[in-house]
Amino acid sequence: MMTYNRIFALVLALVLIVSPAFAGSSERGVNTAPGENALENDTGICAFYSIQQGETNGHNAYVPSGSSTLFVDLDWFIPQQSLTLKIISPSGSTYAYYHDTDLDGDKDAQIRTWIPSPKAGTWQFQVYGEIVRGTQDYSFEATAG
Repeated sequence: MMTYNRIFALVLALVLIVSPAFAGSSERGVNTAPGENALENDTGICAFYSIQQGETNGHNAYVPSGSSTLFVDLDWFIPQQSLTLKIISPSGSTYAYYHDTDLDGDKDAQIRTWIPSPKAGTWQFQVYGEIVRGTQDYSFEATAG
C-alpha cells in the first residue's frame, strides 16, 4: 500500500508541475519570429521564453491605429542575471534601449515601460542576455491599448 501512495504522490506532483509548463504561454496574440509578418489584428503578446549569455531573442507586436498606449514588460525573476531590452518603432528606428536599473533605479530583474501614443504598425523588441549564467527564463509582454 505504501508503494501505491508514493506512486500516486509522484504522479500528482508531476501533473502539478508539468501541466503549467505544457499549458503553453499566456499569449494574447501571435509572437512572430524574425522574418515573419505580424498579423494586422494581433495587438500584443505575453509569453514565457528562455535566453543564454550573449543571445538575442526577437519579439514583435502589432499596434493598431488609434492606440493610446503600448505597455511593455520584461521580467526575468533573478536580479543577479542581467537582460537588456531594445525597442524598435515601426519605422525601423531605435525607440529606446533599457538595462534593468534604467527606469526605476532598482536592480529588480524587470524592465517595465509605457509608450504613449505609439505609431501604428509592427513594433520590434530585442531581448539580450547581457549577464546570464546557464539559461535564464523570462516573461515578455507587449500590449497595445
